[in-house]
Amino acid sequence: MHRTANTTTATGAASSGIASFEESGRALAQSKDELMREFRTLIRDGESLLRSTTSVSGDALAQAREQFRVKLEEARKRISDVSRVATLRGRQAAAATDDYVHANPWPVIGAAAGIGVLLGILLSRR
Repeated sequence: MHRTANTTTATGAASSGIASFEESGRALAQSKDELMREFRTLIRDGESLLRSTTSVSGDALAQAREQFRVKLEEARKRISDVSRVATLRGRQAAAATDDYVHANPWPVIGAAAGIGVLLGILLSRR
């Protein structure tokens, strides 16, 4: 009976770990998408600044540069935030994977062995 309880707990922890891993993966993909949007916006703003300052000089140019500096600083902050979230999600995914492997060592060993055999077969054909 004690063994069944441990197996049930391990299975519950494993499914919880998989769900956490999938959630972390989705959040990481979302963070990556946000980061790419920030880069595109920064590039678009930079191009706009270049187009608008080709015939401008003096105070207007200084104002345009200041606006771009502010946008650049905002983008840097946002990228830093997204990077921090991505790092956190990556650590959570690694922890979930570690929990899953500890809860289900034999299936993981079997899967790793199967992948190794498959890679060996594929590489030996070349």
